Amino acid sequence: MHTQGPTTSTSRRPRRRLATFTIAGVAALSLGLGACSAQDGEGTSAPSATSSAATERTAFEVVQASAEQGQEAGSARFALTTTTTAPAEATGGQEQTFDVSGEGSFDAEDGAVRMTLTLPAMTGAAGSTVELRLVDEVAYLSGAPLTGEGQWVRLPLDALGGAGLDTGAVDPSAQLQQLRAVADDVTEVPGVEVRGVQTRGYSGTIDPQAAFEALPPEQQTEEARQALTESGLTAIPFTLYVDEQDRPARIVQEVDVQGVSTSVTMDFWDWGSDVEVDAPEAGSVVDAPGFPGAGAEDPAGAPAGA
Repeated sequence: MHTQGPTTSTSRRPRRRLATFTIAGVAALSLGLGACSAQDGEGTSAPSATSSAATERTAFEVVQASAEQGQEAGSARFALTTTTTAPAEATGGQEQTFDVSGEGSFDAEDGAVRMTLTLPAMTGAAGSTVELRLVDEVAYLSGAPLTGEGQWVRLPLDALGGAGLDTGAVDPSAQLQQLRAVADDVTEVPGVEVRGVQTRGYSGTIDPQAAFEALPPEQQTEEARQALTESGLTAIPFTLYVDEQDRPARIVQEVDVQGVSTSVTMDFWDWGSDVEVDAPEAGSVVDAPGFPGAGAEDPAGAPAGA
């Protein structure tokens, strides 16, 4: 597992911040950097409020073990779907619902992500795709309606954070981090088949405050704390499906913030596979306007927009 940037340096880049509480923010990022699923399959195992009959462990312990297994594997391929519904009072008109889907791969150790997103009709570019690459603390986006063909917009994650956007929203491994902050209400639920793999299911809630407090001190910024407070989130309902090795196969989250509800389903497979993510050619990259620090030198030392 490794990440390639525009230089050949062998030094390990520090992992970027994972101060996040839902992957749903990736949809907002793909829709022009604005502020703004259902489970499938038939059940195959009997639900239990306390333990998993197959493993003799509590449901809570299985979820914790799954977070650990995913972190140890470090990399995987993934697919996500999000459905967001905003009420009329939030849009100034009528209720709106839009879907975003995507597929890619990530390396949690390097903080590298590659993803292709399909945009909804409300962007005016229904069916268009946007490619996202996360390399060395910088997000690169390409595709209509953001850029022309072969062109990229560069957004340093520090600049995104300074603008109030969730800098962890583009990292699937943040989902695994959240599983470490599950409450003690986890129960076993019927499993489903996920991409040909029979799974066991576990449902409960994630404590956003516990997730925040579990972050390293340098990540517990006042901006992140304020964003969490303003969101009003007190619990994030989730359902986790794990394979026979306790690795996450699917995570479903339901988030409701100030009347805007989002359902996020993320599948994982090919755990431990090699992941390579390259920064785009410098000549094809421009900086996104309006973000503090976006004009600074990039992590490789090349001037922004060079």
